[in-house]
Amino acid sequence: MGSVKRERIEYRAGIVIAAVLLGVSVLLFVMARCVPGFAEWYSSSVYPVLVNTVGRLSGVFPFSVSEALCVLLPFILIADILINRRHLGRFFRHLFIIVSLLVFLYAANCGVNYYREPFVDPEVYSQDSFTVDQLADFCEYASKQLEDNPGGENFAYPNPAAIRESAVSAMEKLGLEYGSLSGYYPQPKKMALISGFFSGMGVSGIYSPFTIEANVNGEMPGMENPFTTCHELSHLKGYMNEGEANYIGWLACVGSEDPAFRRSGWLIAWSYAGSELRRADPERYSEVLQSLPKDAADELNENYEFWASHETKAAEVQDKVNDAYLKSNGQTEGIASYNKLTYLMLMWFYND
Repeated sequence: MGSVKRERIEYRAGIVIAAVLLGVSVLLFVMARCVPGFAEWYSSSVYPVLVNTVGRLSGVFPFSVSEALCVLLPFILIADILINRRHLGRFFRHLFIIVSLLVFLYAANCGVNYYREPFVDPEVYSQDSFTVDQLADFCEYASKQLEDNPGGENFAYPNPAAIRESAVSAMEKLGLEYGSLSGYYPQPKKMALISGFFSGMGVSGIYSPFTIEANVNGEMPGMENPFTTCHELSHLKGYMNEGEANYIGWLACVGSEDPAFRRSGWLIAWSYAGSELRRADPERYSEVLQSLPKDAADELNENYEFWASHETKAAEVQDKVNDAYLKSNGQTEGIASYNKLTYLMLMWFYND
């Protein structure tokens, strides 16, 4: 009888814990969406405490904790099924608790932040047009910056550890200018086991709200590493809008003391602005392309060929899923929000 009674207590406790976690999650989502100012207060007051606790705990490990969990969780669930094959109710209770915990971690470490005040003045977003001349001028300016931060045979991007260190330094430096970006940054992590999977999905990096980690694809070409690392670190400051995360990551790169980061930032700038110029005026694009240093053009082509070689149907599905996910969290432009970087760079260029 004692064993049966203990089983009932454990069952009820598990259900209560899961229900409480789900209830708190729903409450956070509702307040973020419906209570003016709540999301901004939460992201600037409560969320930093989580970064300084959960983020620091994850940062103790030299590997990506979220990647390890992705690999181990299926095996844990399979083992649980085998152990409880005669009592599947236990397995489903465990599954319910795990799902509830993940939903709660997502809400607390990510979901609310989607509804905070934007990094950029909202009035900027109402001015969403730029001319071909402005695009061309910016591309030529980016070309000049790439001349000042040359690549070529004698250039190599730092090793992953050095990139992680420089990324944190670059973000901390940017935090001196923007108070909402100041404070502690957990060390970003290189994905060692599932980078190939992410390459096939067309993903260069990902923020894990479950462990508060910035994860970077370890396979992609060097030019994207500094920019992507800073982009993911911006999510750790509660900025979930992908266009703004791109902009923050770009600002960190071009303002960095590390020449490899500055080069990465300006290569990304040319890639985004050049693509927009090519769509708007192919003839003008061909003219401006002549100003791009050969080593930069070679590096951009290498980056393009890498992602083209990894294109799969899974990547198309991932784009659709990500588009729906972003729209469900208030980013009405979906994956097109990434391209907001071009406009924000132009605003920076013509207003600073």
